Amino acid sequence: MLLASSVLLCSLLVACNKQQNPRTATPSNTANQETTNINNSSTQEQNPSGGIASVFPKSDLTDSIVIDSVNEDQAIRAEQQTDKGTLLMISNGKEERGHLNVSSTLGQEGDQTFQSNYSIIYRQGDQDKVLLELPAYLFVQPSDKKLTLEKVSFKDADVYILTPQYQTGHGLEGYVFAIDKQSGDVFALEIVKKDRVSKTILYSESEPLLSIENDGLVVHPPVGAGTPEEDAKDVVYKLDLSKKQLVAE
Repeated sequence: MLLASSVLLCSLLVACNKQQNPRTATPSNTANQETTNINNSSTQEQNPSGGIASVFPKSDLTDSIVIDSVNEDQAIRAEQQTDKGTLLMISNGKEERGHLNVSSTLGQEGDQTFQSNYSIIYRQGDQDKVLLELPAYLFVQPSDKKLTLEKVSFKDADVYILTPQYQTGHGLEGYVFAIDKQSGDVFALEIVKKDRVSKTILYSESEPLLSIENDGLVVHPPVGAGTPEEDAKDVVYKLDLSKKQLVAE
């Protein structure tokens, strides 16, 4: 009689244990599943509208741009052969390719946009010299055609001007680089005008041609409504190689 009771009690315990071993996930498994879902949802950054989100700080053009793709490979956006080397504008890291969805002073609807951390380098053989860094630089062009630099020659140096942005409504801004004819040294030039120092030279969109007269760079300034007569006159810049500057007379 005692033996039968023991067997019955054992059977009841086994049945209870089976009911307490569910097939559903344990708390730790549930946590793992939630983490997996979160990771899957963050693999691609998107705008609220579903487009590609920019990784760069917001600019005045951000709301006018649709990003079409992200280029993971290094891209050459400008290239200019010189007597002994090559000037290049190259992307560092990701480059965002897009287009304007509305016209503005910086371009027409449908124009292509480019943004990355760019470097201007001088390549001679297998050696690269970085001349200028343009972090998070954004520019607009009608196509993805590789840009070239405009060349002017002073007595002591060849000077090259790179203008990535093709229109602005208030004048074109060019980055200026010099190659010393005697030493072969290559470097970026500062622009000095009325005691103001800048990295770019500003010149007219309607008269973009630059020329050398009496070893001075003649620049046609941008002229608009309300421009003072003094500021509408051509500006002549002299080259100071020792200070690595173009100085307005």
